[in-house]
This record gives sequence, structure tokens and C-alpha cells, in this order.
Amino acid sequence: MENEKTFLPTVDEQGCQAPVDSSGRLYTCRERETVLTHREQDVLREIRAVQEEAAEIKRRLQEMRHGGVRDEALEARWERRLDELRARRKALEKEREEAAQERMRLLGHG
Repeated sequence: MENEKTFLPTVDEQGCQAPVDSSGRLYTCRERETVLTHREQDVLREIRAVQEEAAEIKRRLQEMRHGGVRDEALEARWERRLDELRARRKALEKEREEAAQERMRLLGHG
């Protein structure tokens, strides 16, 4: 079944038509009590994990540089990892924005 307004697939649950998000999970009245959808929560969890890893690498780099220890190979490896994390964060931000737009559609806002 499809919602006439949002054109999203729906499932009949407890007398109301609940839309299904892009990950296949229902967006029922219970989920609407929270501000964020499951998808948004998942993406934000990933963003936090990326931030935490980047912060730890930066802390280690700073300790190593201020401690007078020079391991250029290790520094280069950590810098490459930071570049990977920056790229991942950028992709996650795009997905976060898409998830927010999906939430608005699930709520019936076009």
C-alpha cells in the first residue's frame, strides 16, 4: 500500500497507515514520539564514532609532536587516516541531510 500524500509505502498497523522508511523500518506513532528517525539516529551514531576516532588520533599526534618523538611513518599513517575520516564525515553529513528530508516526507511535509 502507498500513502496518497507522500507516495511512501505504508503498512497497516493498529488501525493506522504507518509509512516505511528507506531502511525498511516502520515509522509508527511510537517512533513519532521521538524527534529523530531510526536512520537519523544511526547516522548520528556513526558521525560521533568518526569524531571520537579523529579526536583520539589528533591527541596522539599532538602528544607525539610535543614529546619530541618523531616517527614520520606513523605520523603519515595517522594523517592518512584523518583524511579518510574527513571524507567519511562529509559523506555522513550528506546522508544526515537526506535522512532529515526523509523524516519530513514521513511526517507528510512533501
